[in-house]
Amino acid sequence: MWDEPYAPGCCCEGGLGRWYRDMTTCWMTVEPLRRRRLVLRIHRWIAERVLAPIARGEDPVVADLEADGALTATLIYMIPPRKLDAWRFWIFLALADLRLALAQPPMLRDEAWARRLFLIPYSIPLRRGVGRMQGDTYA
Repeated sequence: MWDEPYAPGCCCEGGLGRWYRDMTTCWMTVEPLRRRRLVLRIHRWIAERVLAPIARGEDPVVADLEADGALTATLIYMIPPRKLDAWRFWIFLALADLRLALAQPPMLRDEAWARRLFLIPYSIPLRRGVGRMQGDTYA
């Protein structure tokens, strides 16, 4: 499935792991800080709940993306209640794009597909003014 072999249960070896490490500067400079934390949390979910199961021959845990799913709850919990309305649309878009990507047939899930998963939250812009809210600091 991947360009390079993976150890059983390992999701980030070989080309994908190198690519992710090469992208570290991009991940760590996402602004504002709250968005960076959300992006990195989604990346962790991708590694643990999508790529690791696939490497073991199992299905990804797509139920986490539902309105009452684990990833949805985690992302909402990361936002202070008074700011949730401003961030809700960003979360909605990230989850919707991940659902679309995971709907791809397994035969189309290659290393390029896995890279695109990590780029989904990174590429979703904030609505105008969201990042300038008090407390959503820029590093």
